[in-house]
Amino acid sequence: MRKRLPKIPPLGIRMQLTCWYTLVSAVLLLLIGIVFYTTFQQSLAASFDMALQQRAQQVAEGITNHEGKLIVDDIVDELPELDATSAIIDSASNDGRHTTPEHSDTPSHFPHDRESVFVRVLDINGHVVYNTPNFTNLSVPADSVTLPLQYHPWHGTVSMSGGDELVRLYSTMLIEKGTLMGVVQIGQSLERLHASLEHIMFALFLLIPFILTISAFVSYWLAGRAFVPIHYLARTAREIGAKDLHQRVVVPPANDEVRDLSLIFNEMIGRLERAFSQQRRFVADASHELRTPVAVIRSMTEVALSQPSNTEGYETVLREVNSEAERLGQLINDLLALARVDEGQAQLDSEPVRFDLLAIDVVESLEPLAQERQIELKTQTLQPATIIGDAARLIQVIMSLVDNALIYTNAGGSVTVSVETCASHVHLSVKDTGIGIAQKDSEHIFERFYRADPARSKASGGSGLGLAIVDWVVRAHRGIVSVESQPGQGSTFMVTLPRSLP
Repeated sequence: MRKRLPKIPPLGIRMQLTCWYTLVSAVLLLLIGIVFYTTFQQSLAASFDMALQQRAQQVAEGITNHEGKLIVDDIVDELPELDATSAIIDSASNDGRHTTPEHSDTPSHFPHDRESVFVRVLDINGHVVYNTPNFTNLSVPADSVTLPLQYHPWHGTVSMSGGDELVRLYSTMLIEKGTLMGVVQIGQSLERLHASLEHIMFALFLLIPFILTISAFVSYWLAGRAFVPIHYLARTAREIGAKDLHQRVVVPPANDEVRDLSLIFNEMIGRLERAFSQQRRFVADASHELRTPVAVIRSMTEVALSQPSNTEGYETVLREVNSEAERLGQLINDLLALARVDEGQAQLDSEPVRFDLLAIDVVESLEPLAQERQIELKTQTLQPATIIGDAARLIQVIMSLVDNALIYTNAGGSVTVSVETCASHVHLSVKDTGIGIAQKDSEHIFERFYRADPARSKASGGSGLGLAIVDWVVRAHRGIVSVESQPGQGSTFMVTLPRSLP
């Protein structure tokens, strides 16, 4: 069985940044090296051609026309260095050797003290008047002679016969007093030029890896410096536990990504702190609410068992136990519903629902309760309204709001239910003339187990979960629930839901 190779662990962010910085630096250095080498090569080649042209001019100045014959006079023992480029590419060896021009009656002493310099002079008929001995080793094209005789200078690169050495050759017209007398050709070996370029290439090959190595170390160090705030943020996050959520990380003054991360982290810690606080309060309230009916049931049964009574007395105790059991069951159902909401497991039906008809049904079902409490329950405006949603949950919303209004409205008051529509939404309003809600309570009225008047709600059998469930159902239907109230002037609960257009 073939063994699997161990997987290479992924690189950390710091090492990834170092690799990317080094890669980018390598590409940039390579491009810069190519541009530098190409530019330098072209500059040397241009300077090389310019030097050949100037040397050709020097040679032409030493040539005279005597009775139709070209005579090459003595010139300086050495062709002078014309510029810095010439100093680089020349290979001077001043040995004082001279040649005698061909096809001339007058001996001439023309210097060829530079073995890498090639000179040839031809007359108007293309006959060689003078040449250095090494010129015979060049493979010279015919265009180098014919074009200058047509007043077109020629320059190119030729090779030496039997060798790999290349020579740059320049041919130009020999003109005296406006008359074409012949052709001057001068060349020079490219060996030194190529050697200079090879030295530059070698230097680049040594320099670029050295720079990349330094760049890698510097990039790694800079990446470490850049991650110092991140390390501090991580250390602070590890120190913050579930019991110490009041701590916050220090926000750096620089307006950068670390600052944004710190702000987001502090916001997340704030949300967790509120969530833990709500959870602890929820557990405490739920325990208290569950303990109350259990304690009541246990107390009543213990009293009934300790004091033997008649059948009527037992029936009274059983009715009270049944009532507390119903309250306990409703509380458990509400807690289960909210638990499913928190876990994202609550599911709603999605079907067309006549919201105005649901409001009528709820008002009719609670009418006996309102009469028992001597409260007028009525409808004011009920416009036909269709929405997409869960009918059972929407009935729960309307019933919870109306029942809440009946609880906090004194005898002789009224509760008014209305349904209105607009272009895209349906508006439910439940208005009462009850005791109202203080401003400080309005901000928390839809929180779980929150009671604006705990004494009254407990006496009425409330658990503080009804409005929390209302808020969840409305938001699940992409709606909004709100309240407007003043103490002693009643309250108005408003629900806005998206309308289903035909």
